Amino acid sequence: MKSTEIIEVLRQKLTVPGGRHLYGVLGTYNQLDSFAKKLHQARTTDGQPFPKPVNVNRGILDAIPDDEFRKLAENEAKMPEPTAAHVDKAFERFLRANLTGKGILVLSNMEMLFAYHIELNLLRTMAADEDRVLLLLPGRRSRGRIIMFHEVDESDYTLPINLIAENHLWEIKE
Repeated sequence: MKSTEIIEVLRQKLTVPGGRHLYGVLGTYNQLDSFAKKLHQARTTDGQPFPKPVNVNRGILDAIPDDEFRKLAENEAKMPEPTAAHVDKAFERFLRANLTGKGILVLSNMEMLFAYHIELNLLRTMAADEDRVLLLLPGRRSRGRIIMFHEVDESDYTLPINLIAENHLWEIKE
């Protein structure tokens, strides 16, 4: 779909008052950057501009104190599990702090979640009713799966099946 078509469908879906509100847009990094700019220029059905994307990686890093982060980085090669657990908790704190029930939260730059194999179901459960979430995902559809980071030749990351409803997930084709 073209970016403008995705934005129009998204606007319509956001008018539904309750239920699950987790959405996703797939594309290359360049396509997603272009889409984010077009989205920010568009207005919701309430007349408000769509928000700029929030960088998840930055939010996670900001949620981990510097001294703690240094210790985690020093020991990560020997013991990756504590680092992954910290990233998971930092992501949950970040998500809870940013979901305010005041519209849609647009998330980008989620590489850390995939690198540390963080469970993404938190997104699905928290994106409901007044807390709406749009994920900008560097990926593409391939044989019934969503391949993440498809621009990297050796990418083996996939989006969990059923995380985002099929009619809430669009791929940029322009």
